[in-house]
This record gives sequence, structure tokens and C-alpha cells, in this order.
Amino acid sequence: MAITQGHEVLCCDKNRRGGIKNIWLVESGDITGGAAAVTFGGTNGAINAFPTTEAYPFQFDRNTAGFNANATRENGSTLVNVELEFYIPKITQEVRNRLKEISESCGIHAIVESYADDCAATPATYFFVLGFDTIFADDAYLEFSSGDMQTGVGLQDANGTAVKLMGIQGEYPLELIVGTGGVTFTPGTLSTDAATIA
Repeated sequence: MAITQGHEVLCCDKNRRGGIKNIWLVESGDITGGAAAVTFGGTNGAINAFPTTEAYPFQFDRNTAGFNANATRENGSTLVNVELEFYIPKITQEVRNRLKEISESCGIHAIVESYADDCAATPATYFFVLGFDTIFADDAYLEFSSGDMQTGVGLQDANGTAVKLMGIQGEYPLELIVGTGGVTFTPGTLSTDAATIA
């Protein structure tokens, strides 16, 4: 692949926001129509179709969620290690049940919405898919890496679980086009119900 253009940093880019706003988790087998139904071709080759009726929202403490993607190249091959972290407050049986499901999953794709926006007059935030790419497709899935559950010892200590999902991709995470030319999110009735992405 050749370099086709340079990159400009706009004033708006210098006033960016970090962190993740929302997370949806999809089990590897829950893409409607399988990996072949995911299409690329949005802006700069982004994902413009990721059909599922099983995108479960996972809420977390504010300012605790983020992902990183670190690439390494060896013997002519580039691999990207992707990590998604978030913190679920308060230890309960319900939290324990969700952690059990995540830890026993056979592969997870994560859709994350960042706080960064496109600098438009009516700004739109960016969505990314972790655990799916054009090289490995659904074999780039994320897996449960760790869940650090702690009650703390003092009354004002944190009480909750830090969750980490990890995976290896063949390229950096791709943007998911939401809205015109891309997918439509339809949330479930309750905040814990699955969203539909069509």
C-alpha cells in the first residue's frame, strides 16, 4: 500500500476530548449473517455495515473507559494489540453474573463511542469497532483479560471491578459510520437490553 496523502491538524483537533462515552459488546457469533455481512467502504474504508440484534450496552463509571491499540512489526508482519478497559462500580450479584458471561465468552466485538467529535457545526462523535478488521475479520475478536474486583477497606474507598478485554488485530481499529451512509442504532427498551444495529 502506498502513502496517498498527508494529514492536517485543525484547530478543533487541538481542542479534543479523551475517553469513551459508550460501550456495546457483541458476541462473535451474534453478527447477523456472519462476518460476510460486515461491509467496508465508508469514508476511508471504514465499516458501513455491522448488522446485529445483540449489541449489549455496558455502562461504567465516568472517566474510567478507554482503549489503546499498539502496533508492532516483526519479520514483515504487523500486529496490533488492542485493549479495552472500563470500571463497573459496586460489587453485586448482577455485576458478578455479567463478568461470568464476559469471561466465558468465545469472542467479543466491542463498539465504542468516543468523546472526540468531527468539528462540524452540529458535532458528531466517532464510533470504532474493536475486535474485527479487514484482515482477520471476526477472528480478531477480543477476549476477557482481567477483572479486578475490589471492595476497598475504608468507607470512601472505591468499590467495583476494573474490566479489561484484549485482542490481536491485523490493523488499527476501524471507524464505524453511524447515520448517513452507515448503520442505524436502535436501543433496547431498557438500558440493559440489546441494541439493534442495522
